[in-house]
Amino acid sequence: MYREIVQRIITFQSKGLLSFVSFIESIFFPIPTDVLLIPMCYSKPLEWRVLAFITTTTSVAGGAVGFFLGSFLFTEVYPIIEDLNYVSEFNDVKNLFEIHGALIILIASFTPLPYKLFTITAGFLSIDFILFLIFSLIGRALRFYLVAYVTKEHGIVILEYINRYFLYIALVIISAYVIFNLYN
Repeated sequence: MYREIVQRIITFQSKGLLSFVSFIESIFFPIPTDVLLIPMCYSKPLEWRVLAFITTTTSVAGGAVGFFLGSFLFTEVYPIIEDLNYVSEFNDVKNLFEIHGALIILIASFTPLPYKLFTITAGFLSIDFILFLIFSLIGRALRFYLVAYVTKEHGIVILEYINRYFLYIALVIISAYVIFNLYN
């Protein structure tokens, strides 16, 4: 009985962490939620739908916060965009919105593009909020349900691939970050 209670607490806490990371990743956090979603789906394959749902809803909620930050606090947020050296990406995203309109949210919410830049830019450009929510929900659901399902079906292969290359990728990213900050 004690073991079951401890397991429920751990499961609750890990789902809370997944919710938190999904939420902040849509606003500012640089690490994709998939890094947490994949091992969780692998360890609990029967809960892949629940985990994908949690990730989707909290990511879209975070996207809504990003949208409102772009709408109402853009002058306060823009210096942060400058500090993080996202000005070029921000201008690229603005151009994509001008070309494709709100539909670009659907693409950005599904692909590895920095969704956080799209949420803030959508608010800044006063994109229709309902369309923003609909496209975000569709794109994020497609992405996270796909990731969760593939992990459930092929988890060990996915985890071996991540384990094989993750340290190298992390080392390159951290090194580039340190070198970049040394010269700026």
